[in-house]
Amino acid sequence: MNDEAGRATPSRRAVVTAMGLLPLATLAPAVLSESQARAAAGKGYQHFSKHQAAVIKAACARLVPGPDDDPVEKLYDSPGATEADVVRYIDTMLAAFDHDPPKIFAGGPWSDRHGGDADHMKHFVPLAPRQLEAWRARTHDLKRQYAAAIKKLDAAASGKNFAAASHSEQDSILTKLDDERSLIFGHTIEGMYSVPEYGGNRHQVGWKSIGWPGDVQPRGFSPKQVEDSDGPDVLLANGVVDAVLNLFPLIGGNAMRKARHHG
Repeated sequence: MNDEAGRATPSRRAVVTAMGLLPLATLAPAVLSESQARAAAGKGYQHFSKHQAAVIKAACARLVPGPDDDPVEKLYDSPGATEADVVRYIDTMLAAFDHDPPKIFAGGPWSDRHGGDADHMKHFVPLAPRQLEAWRARTHDLKRQYAAAIKKLDAAASGKNFAAASHSEQDSILTKLDDERSLIFGHTIEGMYSVPEYGGNRHQVGWKSIGWPGDVQPRGFSPKQVEDSDGPDVLLANGVVDAVLNLFPLIGGNAMRKARHHG
């Protein structure tokens, strides 16, 4: 995006990578149900009305713009919320309890999309009673928050339709509505970089944009890597390391130091 003076800001790809948001890739709330298949076919959303989806889609696109939303992102051809279908992620999250089991936890730790031995995310995992109760309450509250946020976004737009407002007006509105912006931004980031089973990160565009391979099954060390090992790293007991060792005299701090010096 550009700042108020019209100066180009760093690409989102660089910012996201620098902030270390990769752990979010595995955080967030699919067996295709009839409603999900219908939604995926573009015939509607599971929770949002057409207008509600348009408002949230527009807001997400301003918070994490793609090449068609911002000239800076176009320079880097960086996908944004629209390309990752973040609105679908949010819609799936809000409709989680329309399914049995609820679409809250897709299992893991990886699928077979990168050649793993099994797809551990093929089916959503049933929740324990207390988990069901907690997530049901949380989802109900998020539905309330999103309904209120959409009304506020529309009310703040000159034409009473946030989705139809200009990009500059949308940016201005989002700048003023702190709570609504924070709500949508948090889920936009989740939808950009979470596993695709949750409805977002379409075609893994979020992962590809930051050079992350995704949920790859660990392969371990090859026999050659093990055979060619150069042994444990040498620890020089000086500076900070020496100070830390001095804190542990009762568990062999001096012995550890001597061993490292003569090892």
